[in-house]
Amino acid sequence: MGRYLLGIDNGSTVCKAALFDLNGRELHAASRQIPTQQPQPGWMERDLTQVWRETAAAIREVVTQINAAAIVAIGCTGHGNGAYLLDEAGQPLRNSILSLDTRAASIVDDWQTLHPVVFPSIWQHFYAGQTAPLLAWLKQHEPANYARLGRVLLCKDYINYCLTGEQATDYTDVSTSALLRTPDKRYDRTLLDHYGIPEVYEALPRLAHSAEVIGTVTAQAAADTGLAPGTPVIAGMIDIDASAIGAGVVAPQQACIVAGSWSINEVITSQPSASPDLFLTAPFAAPDLWLTCEASATSAANLEWFVRLFGAEEQRAAEQRGVSVFDVCGELVDTVPVSADVPVFHPFLYGSNMQTEARAGFYGLAGWHTRAHLLRGLYEGIVFGHLSHVERLRAAGADFDIARLAGGGARSAVWSQMFADILDVTIEVPDSTETGTRGAALAAGVGAGVYADYVDATDQSVTVRQVYEPIHQRSAIYHARYAIYRELLDAMAVPWRRFVQQPSKEKAL
Repeated sequence: MGRYLLGIDNGSTVCKAALFDLNGRELHAASRQIPTQQPQPGWMERDLTQVWRETAAAIREVVTQINAAAIVAIGCTGHGNGAYLLDEAGQPLRNSILSLDTRAASIVDDWQTLHPVVFPSIWQHFYAGQTAPLLAWLKQHEPANYARLGRVLLCKDYINYCLTGEQATDYTDVSTSALLRTPDKRYDRTLLDHYGIPEVYEALPRLAHSAEVIGTVTAQAAADTGLAPGTPVIAGMIDIDASAIGAGVVAPQQACIVAGSWSINEVITSQPSASPDLFLTAPFAAPDLWLTCEASATSAANLEWFVRLFGAEEQRAAEQRGVSVFDVCGELVDTVPVSADVPVFHPFLYGSNMQTEARAGFYGLAGWHTRAHLLRGLYEGIVFGHLSHVERLRAAGADFDIARLAGGGARSAVWSQMFADILDVTIEVPDSTETGTRGAALAAGVGAGVYADYVDATDQSVTVRQVYEPIHQRSAIYHARYAIYRELLDAMAVPWRRFVQQPSKEKAL
């Protein structure tokens, strides 16, 4: 009988479960859509009961393919930040808040004067979907819920809680929330005092290393999922670490770019390279390594929005051909040559790394432009957003010539080549695009003693499927277009601010 590892990846819209053999080969996979609620503009929430129900259904689908007792260990990853809150009885306090949520934007603006004070402790910037400002928002706007707060969890922590009954987190995930004193890898009451939320200290979960076993599958979770009771479950990690591990990026100076809901651009280092000019420096899943990361909610979620609102024709074509709608979109993009006559797109539907008030937009539209032109402009704009992050990494000394590409963007040959051309680096696409579930599963293997460490795990499991070298003639055109992209950022700074600052009466007219 074979032995298996189970990886679970819970993103902003979809949860995935995948079963791997001990060589990291994916055997069975399932996914479930989890509906997002938007009770107000800028708010993004999910029902916690439904989050678990859909995740459990995805697990059951893959577990029924094998003898569940043969699963050696389970690893879970999930989107970072947001807020998954329990009351004092261990029940959901309210809907979860996703990391794409912007309700706390005004709090983040107010905290800008606080940032120089706390930066030496947190090594990151604030943003609206981050856990710390969301907790401050909860205290201001939902005081009754705040008074009942029992435990602050993150996405993968909540799934682990449903699996094991244990309320814990790991260093990689909580370090991005601005709730951890990152240099010392510990909680700090002083931080919470600065934020005006000292009561949260008692609600913080216990800390564990990513590959540490925190509990085992309970009888109730076994009934929900088909898993065997007693199966070990590790603490897991934030999805940016899981994607890096699943792509084979586990050693210093290796780089990973994730084109998913978020634009993730990360380099592993042996020493922390904390800088106020960088988005984040955090512990990596391997306890002796660090992760330097530039990130924002500016990547493939923009494409999902476009397809949902304007892609009915592509969706019909995809259904008729039995392919993904994103394959059809990529083919459409490929019909438009690289040229200056393509609209420029700012990928700021769900936030921006440039300005908190920034909004998305197409610029330079003309009557002869087609949906294919808009799609190419959108694809390019998303990569330009990644480039703005990579420029910051390079300026801080975290340079690289080769990067592994993960996330949904890695499935597209057109997009992968675009990343190589625009970033001017060699892009390697690993053999699996579901790097999050694989990274979580490999970490579970480390925790169960299947592998000696993460390097051993990836050496046995990860290979490169495709390599894309920069086409320098295209790079020159893209770089000229990127200059326009940057000029438009400056030109739109004041109008974006006015959008946000309009009086409420004027908005309602």
